Order: sequence, then structure tokens, then C-alpha cells
Amino acid sequence: MADQPAGDERGGLNLPGGEAIGEVRALTEDTAQKLMRLFESSHPVRTLRGSQVASGFVGAVGFALFVVGVEHAAGDIPIVDNAWGSIIVGLILLAAAGAVLRRLAH
Repeated sequence: MADQPAGDERGGLNLPGGEAIGEVRALTEDTAQKLMRLFESSHPVRTLRGSQVASGFVGAVGFALFVVGVEHAAGDIPIVDNAWGSIIVGLILLAAAGAVLRRLAH
């Protein structure tokens, strides 16, 4: 351990310090704010926000695509590949969710 300077516990790695992480966080927040301003001022976003029907349609399509994605992903899991496996795993998940909700209610 004589090769390392005293007090260097990072094994000789040149890692950024806390000030660099703070700068990265500030840059990320600034970029996110710029993107939000860009999207909020765009015509399609203003149109969607102004119409409940359009917002509902976009939300429904997004939810449907999510459900289809979950269905396709579940097909790749061997235990839920067949109907009985899906039923058993579904019942276990429902029982676990019920137990958690019952625990939270009391």
C-alpha cells in the first residue's frame, strides 16, 4: 500500500468529487426545464391539454400498448407461458396485493 498517497482510499481511481456531481445535477435540471418549456409551448401539447377527449384517447392508447407489452413479456417467462401457470401466478399476486392492502388499512 506504499504506492498510494496517504488518505487516498479510492484505489488510485480519479473519481469526480461532490462538486462535479452537483454541477451534473444542475445541468440535468436545467436541461429538463428547457425540454419542459419546449414541449409545453408546442401546438400538439396545447391542443391535447385543451381537449379532454384527445387526452383520454392518448391515455387509453398508451395504457393499451402497456398491457400488450406486459402480455408479450409474460410470454417469455416459462411459468406463465401456459394458462394454468398464469392463473396460479395471478392468484398469488392478487393474494399478496390483498395482504398488503389489508395491512395498510389497519
